[in-house]
Amino acid sequence: MSRTRPLAVKLIAVYLCLKAAALILAVYIAHTRPDLRPDANEFFKYFSINIGVTLPYPAALLNLSVGLGIWFQQRWSRTVTVLINSYYFFKLVVGSLILKALGQESLLLSKTISPYFAISSLASLLILCYLLDPRVKREFGERD
Repeated sequence: MSRTRPLAVKLIAVYLCLKAAALILAVYIAHTRPDLRPDANEFFKYFSINIGVTLPYPAALLNLSVGLGIWFQQRWSRTVTVLINSYYFFKLVVGSLILKALGQESLLLSKTISPYFAISSLASLLILCYLLDPRVKREFGERD
């Protein structure tokens, strides 16, 4: 079955595969350059948070497999991506509400001000909005 691959699907797949490569690179840097270990640890902590896994290898493997699934427009990969991003935003909202209840100082001191967190959150939100579109769902072979 030959389907055309929309540009947004290509971008999502490339983003997920690059995220997997960046996680692997961060682990490599953390092991080979002790002076850069804190920065590498912060990087893969924020890019692993999307799937609720703190270990970078499972996060990289999941991102790579889902990225390839998105590239080939597999239904399971769309479903997994929607579930992961929905879980991420539920966790983000609950965490933000808890921090807000603790006071503004806690919110300002939290690590949510990291650029990695901002990039990851924005990308996840855009991906989730795109994949929830009914036309995109049909592109992945889902019925209405």
